[in-house]
Amino acid sequence: MHTDAAGLTQDDVVKMSLHQEFDVYRHHYEHMQRLLKEAQLQVHDGEWEWGGGDDLPMNGADGVAALTGSTFKNSYYLTSTRLWSPPGRQRDLQPMTDYFTEQGWTIQHRTIAEDQEVWATTGDGWQIQYTAQENGNNPLTVYSEPFWTNDSNALSTAVYGRSTATFPDQSRPGVYPDFPEWDDPIVNKPKI
Repeated sequence: MHTDAAGLTQDDVVKMSLHQEFDVYRHHYEHMQRLLKEAQLQVHDGEWEWGGGDDLPMNGADGVAALTGSTFKNSYYLTSTRLWSPPGRQRDLQPMTDYFTEQGWTIQHRTIAEDQEVWATTGDGWQIQYTAQENGNNPLTVYSEPFWTNDSNALSTAVYGRSTATFPDQSRPGVYPDFPEWDDPIVNKPKI
């Protein structure tokens, strides 16, 4: 059996109720936010632009890492992006590279067109990409590797249905809307 980013097999997840999966998903979401915050603080402790909302599960079959047998229906991944523009179009990857190295993570450097990036694989199911773009923007993205689910649509509906989050245009590192609780009322009905 193939294990997901949390070390679980499909057989492990089959035993979970939707409520349990929702709670596990919240844990993954909060972990993603902690990874993002710590990486942000390595280069800029001020305001970062949001790349949009980040609380819904994404198609696990399209994630940053392969999970044999994963499909849209049985897996998901999480991702979150923040962006800042250093003064003078500074393009320094070294502080982030140093941070990734201190953590003991596997690192790759890439140049795509005029953009430079450093990409870390944490070894425990997460990947972090920091890019110094030619246009002066420096996006930071955290990705999970795929997680198994019993039903990605049901999980997405459970999260979206309870989400009252209005995502900010900008925030400081570590500031994000609270993730909903299972007992929160359904405020967003599915559109059929």
